[in-house]
Amino acid sequence: MDFDLLLDEASPRETVVPLCLNGKLRAEYEAVKARIDERAANADDGGGGGLDGDDRMASRTAKPEPDLEQPVLDDLVEKMRAHTVPFKLRALGRQEWADLFSKYPPREDRQTGKRDPRDTMGVNATDFFPALVRASVFEPAMTPERWVKLDKVLSDAQFDKLATAAWLLNRVEEDVPFSLSGSPATPT
Repeated sequence: MDFDLLLDEASPRETVVPLCLNGKLRAEYEAVKARIDERAANADDGGGGGLDGDDRMASRTAKPEPDLEQPVLDDLVEKMRAHTVPFKLRALGRQEWADLFSKYPPREDRQTGKRDPRDTMGVNATDFFPALVRASVFEPAMTPERWVKLDKVLSDAQFDKLATAAWLLNRVEEDVPFSLSGSPATPT
């Protein structure tokens, strides 16, 4: 295996984080899904709503009515897909990572000298993670104006998905697992 050829073709790790940017569609989806789940739960318990062992209030229908809302749910899923953006992230080079990491040292309480509990990862988490996400996202192309608009609509959970993916790209090794059976035998 030619190391120089492999080195010429080398690239940083990448990942994709899909995010639906239409919160209204997500809310509609959750409402319809809740109705479907509630109907299924009622069908499972006989639809009665009575006390355990007391089926006097139970519905006498042989089968639950067909789920009429599944097509609505499927339609919402398709609409959500149309509003879902695949954010592509790339790991930073070692030096770029080191520079970014050192730029945001953990905060310390001035009176006690103890590290701020929010900064257990060794950085000022409040400032570091937005900078890490911005440095890691390479697609879609983001301008400062786009970041401002995106920050206004992303939930904390959505931002955490991006931040976690960026952290894992840079801090968790995921090379091809070593296999004894796949390695050439070495004479002893």
